[in-house]
Amino acid sequence: MKGMIAGIKRMEIHDGDGLRTTVFFKGCPLKCVWCHNPESIAFDKQTAWFREKCISCGRCGNRHTQETADGCPAEALVFYGREYEPEALIAELRKDELFFRNSGGGVTLSGGECLAQPAFAAAVAKGLCECGISVYVDTCGFVNRACLDAIIPYTDRFLYDIKAIDAAVHKKCTGQDNALILENLQYLAGRRCAIEIRYPLVVGWNDGECRKIGAFLKELQGIIKVKVLQYHHFAGSRYEALGMENTLPDTVTTDADVQAAVSILRGCGLNAVT
Repeated sequence: MKGMIAGIKRMEIHDGDGLRTTVFFKGCPLKCVWCHNPESIAFDKQTAWFREKCISCGRCGNRHTQETADGCPAEALVFYGREYEPEALIAELRKDELFFRNSGGGVTLSGGECLAQPAFAAAVAKGLCECGISVYVDTCGFVNRACLDAIIPYTDRFLYDIKAIDAAVHKKCTGQDNALILENLQYLAGRRCAIEIRYPLVVGWNDGECRKIGAFLKELQGIIKVKVLQYHHFAGSRYEALGMENTLPDTVTTDADVQAAVSILRGCGLNAVT
């Protein structure tokens, strides 16, 4: 069994408690217009060419492949998509074990959508769990129920994305209906799983959903906190480098917008944070 990984980011402090190593799985069933990990959308391998970094050394021969990316002196070529056996990935992640133990951290499986590679994700989570390493699963929730059942025993916390409650708004933002997502969230809550909600706030797109999200979440058990994520445009250069259409909304989400959302969610009795 092999899994396709877009990248591994160490010493992360935004993907759960403590110092964490985040594994970005390749491939996602949603197409969020504001996606800030465009290299994780497609399931296939990709090479990105960052034109502004290119020094025209000629070593790549204009061949943008894994081999030429690995040898690029200016890092103008970046390859996304490496295959791992579960044991090999676990061994790579265990290199950071000392940091996990000293900070209360661990590994976060993210993406893309890590549960779009369900058997591989469950095998990695199980192996890490058996090593005593904390596992968080960052998911959009648009997955088969069996995928959740397979990974629940090895997951300390789910980082669960909620973009909208209104189905039409959700489809406009992500290309998919949200019925399955909301049902799976209710299922995890019913299973008494620890859940941290991630609400990406994008003014002009889903900011009008805040009160609806609060009303929905306050009825669920196991919601540890709701983290409001401030939208930014930082991924624009990666869309261009990958040759993908840049769908990032031309809007600004301010600190005041985020704080207003936090206040609304707290008014629903939720532990809302930034």
